[in-house]
Amino acid sequence: MILKRVFWASISMLPIQQLQPGESTMVEFDFTVDIAQEMAGNYGTFGYFFDVLVLDEFYPVIPVYDDRWHIHIPTNGDLTYLDASFYLVEVTAPKKMELVTSGIELSQDTHGNTQTVVYAAGPARDFYLAGSDKYKSVSKKVGETTINSYAFANRKDGAQHALEAAENALLIFNQRFGKYPYTEMDIASTPLQALGIEYPGIMGVTLDTYDLKDSLLGLPNTVMLESIVAHEVGHQYFYNVVGNNQIEEPWLDEALVQYITALFYKELYGPEGYNSLRDSWYSRWARVDNADTPIGMPSELYTPKEYSPIVYGRGPLFIEALAAEMGEGVFDSFLRDYYDSYMWEISTGEGFKVLAEQHCSCDLTDLFDDWVNY
Repeated sequence: MILKRVFWASISMLPIQQLQPGESTMVEFDFTVDIAQEMAGNYGTFGYFFDVLVLDEFYPVIPVYDDRWHIHIPTNGDLTYLDASFYLVEVTAPKKMELVTSGIELSQDTHGNTQTVVYAAGPARDFYLAGSDKYKSVSKKVGETTINSYAFANRKDGAQHALEAAENALLIFNQRFGKYPYTEMDIASTPLQALGIEYPGIMGVTLDTYDLKDSLLGLPNTVMLESIVAHEVGHQYFYNVVGNNQIEEPWLDEALVQYITALFYKELYGPEGYNSLRDSWYSRWARVDNADTPIGMPSELYTPKEYSPIVYGRGPLFIEALAAEMGEGVFDSFLRDYYDSYMWEISTGEGFKVLAEQHCSCDLTDLFDDWVNY
């Protein structure tokens, strides 16, 4: 199956003039994208692999602008840093392909062997699409949100397990932080070389975890799949609703989401569940001999060996130390306020610290200096 030059737009050159606050303009242009069919250095996030189409960052975007345009592509970690936007996307694809995307379906028309589907999404940090003619789904409605879990037919038990994990995470995080913003949440089994990747309203989870009789990285897939899904659901709150510069301050969403994943385990399985995930943070950090490297550096200042142990290992231990310093009840109140205050905005490490200090009526400078600042 060859999928090339599927996505397109038209171009219109506009007079160059200064755009005033509150004004708008339209920018249009043509572009084509060749779909990769062999995995290279993109973690399997863009291309057509193992009968699955995955389209990550397949279209041009307007970068964030504050004091400068944020156009730098890092060597480690997440590559995108985007403002929340609204998307209206028309997709033409083979009729037999089951499409899974950010947002909701507005319309679908079929013409012979093709389908044309229109999706709307937003506010959202990105738009992602996956698809396969081998996908089957299981679904469940949780409150106002329908969760859909997609996998190959021979991995339906894995899709069901992922669905149950997402349901539990949605219930726990809605209660702790605030309401999930969409009426749909999708989980797609994809040929990732990473474990999982978050996108607005949808998450990709590696195919390798969907055989529940197997194991991955020394853990049963039942445990691994639940952990990945809980983590990626956490990113719906902290990365998508509450945005941050994932390139310059990756700890702000990754360390926090690692920590709230442990809260998910504590809610379901008690202190033993929390401690099991906490042990994994120490195991990661031990890969760099528990170095006191600051967690607050831009992603590319870490070596590939350092990035995961510091951001994903030492990082959540800082959040744990912060919660202990503030007190559990005060910290919980702070996270709810943080979610509400920065909804669809861009948070910063400094903003995170200032709001935390307002809640605890304390000076957290020494704690941040010990763990975060560099």
